[in-house]
Amino acid sequence: MLAVLGDLVDDVVVWPSGPLAPGTDTASRVFRRRGGSAANVAAAAARHTPVRFLGRVGDDAAGRALTTSLAAAGVDVRVQRCGTTGAVVVLVDPDGERTMLPDRGAASELTDLDPSWLDGVGLLHLPAYSLVAEPIGAAALGAAEQVRRCGGTVSVDASSTGALRAFGVRHFLALLERVRPAHLLANRDEADLLGVPSGAPSGCTVVIKDGARPAVVCVPGAAPVPVAATPVSRVRDTTGAGDAFAGAYLADVLAGAGPFRACAAGHAEAARVLGVPGAVG
Repeated sequence: MLAVLGDLVDDVVVWPSGPLAPGTDTASRVFRRRGGSAANVAAAAARHTPVRFLGRVGDDAAGRALTTSLAAAGVDVRVQRCGTTGAVVVLVDPDGERTMLPDRGAASELTDLDPSWLDGVGLLHLPAYSLVAEPIGAAALGAAEQVRRCGGTVSVDASSTGALRAFGVRHFLALLERVRPAHLLANRDEADLLGVPSGAPSGCTVVIKDGARPAVVCVPGAAPVPVAATPVSRVRDTTGAGDAFAGAYLADVLAGAGPFRACAAGHAEAARVLGVPGAVG
């Protein structure tokens, strides 16, 4: 089974009609969506394989609604309930690029993970968001160690240049050496910031996504291989596209596919969400 550890939050997705006008109004379309990188990955993967979400939400109406929604998407949801459920405001420009204003709330407070939550897990996925805050970072490291002890593997998504810079690039690279991921997913900006694939842990396959351009799959000991992206007629909102890619990629890997076929599956899944508000395609 695939497990994904991290955020389940409310996304408030805003499509402004034009440039923001400071000090006054800018007409917009506003959408409420289930969000959180880890939850997005789990929902995308659930279309292809059994998947479990591990996280923390507030003991509130928002947390109950989000967990019900994620379970309805076919995900085995295991959560702690305490505090206030997090939220992210996502500003999306007309070209589809998004800017995120996160308040992760209870999500980053995940701690003392129930060991039974990892029963049967062959692949654990950790967005970088789950590694660069505490106490969730300690919970994520402990979960990775437990999965590896039981013969499973771990994957990591670099997630955000902003989060990586705030945490410290050298610190994050050192953390990757402790996590020992078999797969590292990153977009082009994140890969350049981290200096991967050359700076990736030994034995780690690195997948570098580059928008509409081909992704590059870097398998240890082999030359990088480009894998073409799935064409789409129009990109309206890139929110969650990388998470959708990760969900399908990891589902294929867990099913025994090689990274090139898994990358093609990831592209196809990402294409599903590029024309809709938020990460739910």
